Amino acid sequence: MQDFLDRSALVLGSSVVKHLRWFLNAIFKLAVSDGLVLSNPAAELRIPKKCRPGRAMRPLTEEEVMDYLEVFDLRERLIARLAVFEGLRPGEIFAIRWKAVRNDAIRAERRVYKRIFDTPKNGKTREVAISDGTSELLKEWHDLAEDPSPEGFVFPSETLVTSLSADNLWRRTMKPRLAKVGLGWATFQVLRKTNASLSKKAVSIRRSHRTRGATVSASAWRCIPVRTWSRSGKQ
Repeated sequence: MQDFLDRSALVLGSSVVKHLRWFLNAIFKLAVSDGLVLSNPAAELRIPKKCRPGRAMRPLTEEEVMDYLEVFDLRERLIARLAVFEGLRPGEIFAIRWKAVRNDAIRAERRVYKRIFDTPKNGKTREVAISDGTSELLKEWHDLAEDPSPEGFVFPSETLVTSLSADNLWRRTMKPRLAKVGLGWATFQVLRKTNASLSKKAVSIRRSHRTRGATVSASAWRCIPVRTWSRSGKQ
């Protein structure tokens, strides 16, 4: 299997190779739990250091983030905010149940990929602070939820039994709307890169304020209102 990953790395980017490793690991974990094999040989697989270079990705600018959010209805806008401002991965977003949502934080304890549920990346549960704008949208979305019970998915499929498919949502709803404003290229991976970029900027601003004797909250940059900001600077 390691040879398979090494050969795949010659023609595939690192993100695809990582997904292949994830699938192999998930398959053998299931086989172990069903008693079909004694151990998981995929657990020790490593991602080759030299994979085929992927497409260059840049983060969204602040103005592009505004345009990104404004093309969506409530559900998609909330999903986008969770990625950009809370820094959640798509697998974590679509695995969230209402029991994991508190007033000020979300507990990311599961992830889902291709309908398969697993522990979050690195196998660790984490709590993510909720920004003010996202908190408002979550409350509004909860009021509209068909299954707001603790075990209900925050973003369920039509059956309510399973979570919404990230791939289907992107292909059918998000990408077509974004394409109309020239942002059809801004995938969930771009949103995660945008979160990292904004986080670095916030740290830089906080350090700058401290040198002038002021203090700025580490999460202040995420307190962007539901309607985001306008080009004129007015809310």
